[in-house]
Amino acid sequence: MARPDAQSVDRPENAAEDGSGDERIDPDRPSLTRSDERLLSYLADVGADYQAFIAGNTGLYADHVESRLTALADAGLVERVSGEAVYRVTDAGREALREDCPRWSD
Repeated sequence: MARPDAQSVDRPENAAEDGSGDERIDPDRPSLTRSDERLLSYLADVGADYQAFIAGNTGLYADHVESRLTALADAGLVERVSGEAVYRVTDAGREALREDCPRWSD
């Protein structure tokens, strides 16, 4: 295990502490969690789905899915398409997914 103050081999000494290098993160752009990425990817694949089916098909707990979908909707990345908690990803959500995913994906 590396010392907490040790520099990563693949990270330049002058890189920012958050590992972003010279990139500046736009404070207005939401940062996606892995759950957010999973939800956005699922919705991008299927189009629209009920909240309960989203939870079941992504393997996430229903309460967690509900709270993350609410946060994603507040950020404009998903939208509710019916009164019965059917959600779909927005264009902004697709863009956030494209931008955020390479930071941590394998």
